[in-house]
Parts: sequence; structure tokens; C-alpha cells
Amino acid sequence: MRRILLLCSLSLATLTACGDDFASAQADGSIEAFEKYLADNPKGRFRIQAKAQLETLYLEDARKQGSLEAYDRYLERFPEGDLREKAKAEREQFLFDWAKLESTEAAWEKFLGEYPKADKKRLAEAKRLKAVASYADQLAWTDLVVEPTNLAEDPKGPKDGWGFTMEVTNNGTKTLKDLRFTVEYLGPNPGQVLDSREWPVVAKDWGIPMEEEKKVPMKPGETRTWFWSVGGLPEIWEQKARVFPSRVAFVE
Repeated sequence: MRRILLLCSLSLATLTACGDDFASAQADGSIEAFEKYLADNPKGRFRIQAKAQLETLYLEDARKQGSLEAYDRYLERFPEGDLREKAKAEREQFLFDWAKLESTEAAWEKFLGEYPKADKKRLAEAKRLKAVASYADQLAWTDLVVEPTNLAEDPKGPKDGWGFTMEVTNNGTKTLKDLRFTVEYLGPNPGQVLDSREWPVVAKDWGIPMEEEKKVPMKPGETRTWFWSVGGLPEIWEQKARVFPSRVAFVE
């Protein structure tokens, strides 16, 4: 054991004597420390290991910062990095999620402008949500009311589910043949979505039977009630939800 400790001490002393600060950079564990090591030791014996650890740190920082700028810093620093494809995929997902959260036409234009060759399914969804965003300011809806309900619509039956209700008004100049809202069931953690469902205010067809009045196009100035009920939500659901328009089509 004494011999091993002596050898380790000699190795560390040799490393320090040679001016190779890789051990110090590892101990610090920061981007700045590894950048300094590589700048001071362009031909250092540990430059490959240092660059690999630095690349990982840049990508971890991008995830932590949660911004396009942070992902771009990684991509600029490591244009041929081993983690480049993973970083590019994460950046695209981040921008898509950001546009979805912003729900503005400009946000979707940014995504479509940067990723015109995205996956076909994602591209179609982005274009659809851009169309929704372009008309969203012509729609008005009240605060969502969440309350226990009977799933069989029996007023005397047990409250075995949850109902979501709001009033939606078409303030635009176009008659709507399709207008759907998505409700997201929010979890206890910030930004956590436990599940989501889409349900129409108006639609010609739907996968399950619905009221005939929902099939009638919605005229300018008209107000309708949007209602959705569901059961079996996770126990951690805290009776909080977010709702937003997710599909729109007009009578030509």
C-alpha cells in the first residue's frame, strides 16, 4: 500500500512538474477550467480526454440553461463533436416545445424557418398550429371551470369523473367548420403535463358520437360551450389544467 501511495505521489508530482494541469481541471470540473487547460496545453498528453469532457459539459450546460443560445454555443464550439447529432435533435425539440408554449404565429414561423425539413409528422403539426395561432387572437374563451361530474351525465349519479367547461366566442370574420381545443392535465411539478385530450367546439366528424349542434359551422360573433369530461386521472393530478386552441378550419 505504501508503495502504491508513493507511486501515485510521484505520478502527480511528475504531472505537476511538467506543467500539465489536467488533474486540476478535473478537480474544478468547469467549462472554464477545461478551456484553460486546452489553451495552456495545446499538445498536452490529456488533450483528447479534456476535449471529450469539455464537450459533455457544454451539452449539459445547454440542457441546464434551456435556451437556443446555449445549444448554439455547443454547436459552434464542437462543429464535428461526437455529441453533435444528439445536440441538434435536442435543439429542434426545444424550439418546437418553445413555439408550442408561445402559441404565436411568429414562434411557429421561427421553427418552420429553421427546420423546414423536420420529420413529416412534426412539420404537419407545426403548420397546423401556425394556422391556429394566426386566428387565435380572433377567438375568446372564458376561464376553464374544473369540477367533479358524473361521466354518464346522470345528475343523480356518483361524481366519478371530472368535467371541464368554458365558453368560446368566434370574434373573427370567418365561419368556422372546425375548431378544437386541447386540455392538458398538469402535474405538481412546474411544466409537468400528465396527459392531454383534444375535443371540438365545432367539427363535421369525430371519432365518437357527439351532439348534432357541434356539426353546424360556427358563425362570426357566435358563442358556444366547450365541455369535456374524463375519468381515471392520476392521483398526483392537482385539479389544474391548461387549455388552448389546437385546430382550426374555415368554411370556404
